[in-house]
Amino acid sequence: MAVSKVGRNTAVVVTVAALAAVGLGGGVGWVVASRSGPAEKAEPPVACDQPRPTDPPAYAGLCAALNRPDLPALMGTPEDRVTAARPAPFALGDPTVEVRLGRSVVVLTDSSVTVEDLADMSQFFPAPATLLGHPATIYSTHAMTFGAGADGKVSTGSGPRTRNLAVAKDPKAPGGRAYEIAVFTTDGTPVDEQALYQLAETVLPTLPGWAAAAAS
Repeated sequence: MAVSKVGRNTAVVVTVAALAAVGLGGGVGWVVASRSGPAEKAEPPVACDQPRPTDPPAYAGLCAALNRPDLPALMGTPEDRVTAARPAPFALGDPTVEVRLGRSVVVLTDSSVTVEDLADMSQFFPAPATLLGHPATIYSTHAMTFGAGADGKVSTGSGPRTRNLAVAKDPKAPGGRAYEIAVFTTDGTPVDEQALYQLAETVLPTLPGWAAAAAS
């Protein structure tokens, strides 16, 4: 959620990750707070926020798995540090965590939208993929912005491009639940796809319900 003030009427602009789940009734958003200066470097990485009463129990485990000390290195930006790790404000139903570091925002979802579902969503131009022997789909969308002014009027717009990777939990069940990682940069810099795969290969096997593929 990028907070900006333009005159007296602009209050808040919320940037929401355009996961495929958005079209099925879900979405995720975050506060993009600007911090800079020497004092920032002295601050320790943040801990995961406590779940809200409405958050699924799985949130805590997802956040602990994603908010790891080597996350900046996995993202290819070792100089960054985590500044926010919390439940996604607008997630509906599926456990979802968002982590912000530097200019990158990473979202991890225990998704009810399956790899097979995504293959049928041509509007996202999904491409089949494989990760650690698991069926997967990679696709791109554009983040959405929602503006809420002091006058009560709401406006929407298109935000930065996201890169999304959904991977089936079970290598033999592309129609089962999936883990999805979505990444975008707040300044619109293209997402490093190699870093996205590296992150998924490191984090997903640590999550509950992940079934390792049989060795060939």
